[in-house]
Amino acid sequence: MRPIYSNWKSRLFPKSDMSSPAPKSPEQNDKSKKYDRQLRLWGDHGQKLLGNAKVCLINATALGTEVLKSLVLPGIGSFTIVDGEKITEEDIGSNFFLENDSVGLSRAQVATQCLLELNPDVRGDYIDESAEHTLTNTQDFFKNFTVVIATALSEKVLIPLSKHLWECNVPLVVCRSIGFIGYIQLQVKEHTVIETHPDNQNPDLRLDCPWPALEEFLDSINVEALDTKTRSHTPAVVILHYFLKKYQEKYQSFPKTRQEKDALKNMIRACPVGPDGPPSVLEENFEEAIHLVNTCICKTTVPTHVREILDDKRCVTPTQNTAPFWVMCAALREHVEAEGTLPVRGSLPDMAADTASYVTLQQIYQKQALAQAEAIYRRASQIARGLGMGPDAITESEVKVLMQNLQFEKLLRAGLCYINAKRVL
Repeated sequence: MRPIYSNWKSRLFPKSDMSSPAPKSPEQNDKSKKYDRQLRLWGDHGQKLLGNAKVCLINATALGTEVLKSLVLPGIGSFTIVDGEKITEEDIGSNFFLENDSVGLSRAQVATQCLLELNPDVRGDYIDESAEHTLTNTQDFFKNFTVVIATALSEKVLIPLSKHLWECNVPLVVCRSIGFIGYIQLQVKEHTVIETHPDNQNPDLRLDCPWPALEEFLDSINVEALDTKTRSHTPAVVILHYFLKKYQEKYQSFPKTRQEKDALKNMIRACPVGPDGPPSVLEENFEEAIHLVNTCICKTTVPTHVREILDDKRCVTPTQNTAPFWVMCAALREHVEAEGTLPVRGSLPDMAADTASYVTLQQIYQKQALAQAEAIYRRASQIARGLGMGPDAITESEVKVLMQNLQFEKLLRAGLCYINAKRVL
């Protein structure tokens, strides 16, 4: 087939913009190199979800192809364009991808060919029929997609389409542009956010309820008896635990208020005295311990928003139609009921310490997090098998991601967008 487009790619990718920084690690595979910048933004798990996404675009208008272009470039799995229109002079004037010699051709076909050239990792197909015809004659067509994007769709077609997708639990994105004005509306029953990437994330140290391995390591170090050199390389977590125990022995309580935490800070400032005498200035690791008092000295609890998820009926009594997310949460719920707390995240903030001490402490946290995640994965797999789900319904990698982000889990729910086409609930 002769090329229908010749100049759009040079306009979209000028030569000065096509170069990208060399990958930092020689161990990266080709896809990691290609998607390096976005992997830094949403990580491996986000890229995997994007790579598995099946997107349907209704009407390859200028807006529709621009939206799909922004999904093809970062590497969605596949897309299908549903559009029964032929390319007109008006399309040529507004659509960046179309050339003069494509007038009269299938808009879905030409747009598909252009978009596929942007990323060879993406698969694409088209249906040269209207959305109304497809919806009427192929009932189960739209339920196979991860998301449906609709542009320039009339209310007559939009209302039954939105109701159909609502019943199929497929998100619908409706967008339209008129000159410099545009709008976008989203219809989705439920969206679970596992990786929220919070701006402020307090360390999960569990100093109020350390497990046996952590407590044994922390109790083995007498901070006040250390010599100056060893004391200056002791991790802040060890220092904080040591003086927290001294505080509890003195006051018979756990510091909760600002005044009580200030008293703990003063104990840390006043007591770093070893065999060599007091240091001339407070060591960096002691400063770090004082800084951690406000963020890490608190009772370990299950956050309200996480408790709401664990108390959801789909988590309490999952069924065969329950999404894998809720099956994992069902296993997590059993863990919380047995232990009283969420699993350990397993991460440790950077701190001034010698390598051996820091790595030992880090491994204690990571080992506990890994053991808890594996136990929850095994239980989630058992629940899934009992419900008749497939062997791949629950993956260990997803369980680990869930465990690492438990403190920040969110569940977004929405109502049916198109009770009528002029109001969003």
